[in-house]
Amino acid sequence: MTTSDFYLRVTALPLLQGISAENILHMQERGALRIVSMEPEEGDIIQRGQHCRTLTMLMEGTMTCTTHGEDWTLVEDIHAPAIIEEEALWSLSQTYNHTYCPTSEGHLLVIDRWHIMQTMLHNDVFRINLLTRMSTRLERNYHNGQLAPPESIAQKIERFVQGISCTTTWPKRLHIKMTTLAGIVGETRLQVSKALRQMEAEGQISLTREQITFKEYRVQMKDNKQ
Repeated sequence: MTTSDFYLRVTALPLLQGISAENILHMQERGALRIVSMEPEEGDIIQRGQHCRTLTMLMEGTMTCTTHGEDWTLVEDIHAPAIIEEEALWSLSQTYNHTYCPTSEGHLLVIDRWHIMQTMLHNDVFRINLLTRMSTRLERNYHNGQLAPPESIAQKIERFVQGISCTTTWPKRLHIKMTTLAGIVGETRLQVSKALRQMEAEGQISLTREQITFKEYRVQMKDNKQ
């Protein structure tokens, strides 16, 4: 890989966009940046509850993000470029909340926490990128709070999936029993089954045994007019 190719690939990652070639190459020379290959045969590369010691970014390829709840599992696809739970570096627990597994060959860019604290946080562009991501997440949470209360069972189901999601991308695969989902949304199993069949007929989801694949999410905002 040429120096130019390395710089272009690294700065395509959200937190590193706009950083000069001089700074990137300096960090590479210091061993701050490591490129790691990944393959589906490896299995999980990050597991829920694992201690976070590095900033890990997906440069090439795809992986799944799996969230485990009580009697349900949500699986989402992550495509490069992407950052893997950067908040885990600074959280109180400093552990990952989800499990990640490669679904294709690809590469990860890994930066040790020591280099983040001693080098990256002294870079103005990196700090701005980090603050932008954090601000965007806070803004998204605020807008989620402006969503109108769900009126139908379908909206209750969609809102539940949105609330447990790690990414904003679709589709998402929810592994859950009908009785469990009915208990979560506060409806009967028969009513939930009927709502899901209607959603499937409208092309919003696809159903298989104990799995619901959500293809999209329809946002409903509150009317803020005075």
